[in-house]
Amino acid sequence: MTSLSSVIDFGDVAAWGLIVAIAVFAVAIRRLPMGGAVALAVLAALAAKSVMIPLI
Repeated sequence: MTSLSSVIDFGDVAAWGLIVAIAVFAVAIRRLPMGGAVALAVLAALAAKSVMIPLI
């Protein structure tokens, strides 16, 4: 059986962070000005990466 850490590498974590950032930006841009939407997307990407980093 393969462990989860051998399946997920840092590139996957970065990719999921980018996916989360794009999704949050797409929702936030309708409600916030550009700067706020970008800031929220960056925070969401960092949060997603910090949650997934222990899986590496």
